[in-house]
Amino acid sequence: MMSHDNQLFDEVGDALRQRHGWRLEPSTSPGGSPSWCLDSGGEIELSVTVEDGAIAVYLPKSDQEIHLDSVGALITWVDDNEPRFLRP
Repeated sequence: MMSHDNQLFDEVGDALRQRHGWRLEPSTSPGGSPSWCLDSGGEIELSVTVEDGAIAVYLPKSDQEIHLDSVGALITWVDDNEPRFLRP
């Protein structure tokens, strides 16, 4: 990740680390970037990375990626969508 990406990734971490179910995961690919993941019941439901100055939310079950331009937009998206991914 570039320096700006590192700063943005740190901001993403600050926003997600205190939320229930979120954890930092190292990359499984050599040279890949770590990601913040929502783990619900032992399965990763969402992962969040920073790529080229944008925040990318990946939904593994639907193989969909959503790009957001700010941490504020990420938190709004997570607040609106997180409940449908959390299991009791």
